Amino acid sequence: MSLKEEFMKITTYEEWDTRREEFKSLNFRDRDIIDHLDSLYPKLIYSIGFENGIFTEVYPKPKGGEDPKKEMEIGYIPDCELCK
Repeated sequence: MSLKEEFMKITTYEEWDTRREEFKSLNFRDRDIIDHLDSLYPKLIYSIGFENGIFTEVYPKPKGGEDPKKEMEIGYIPDCELCK
């Protein structure tokens, strides 16, 4: 059995992770191999923009009226009267 056929039999990421050393000499430019490898990696279901490979929102949006940069200032203490 060829190395490619053996690789195509892998069905889970865990199996791929434990056996990846066996497949180092495999041609990873082959479209069949790339597609199969992509199917082994878990997908994030609830990420924004994942379908394009881009995460569009990393931090939560500020509440209405809040200054998003305010919390990044050095010495800022939430709910402090002197910081307002």
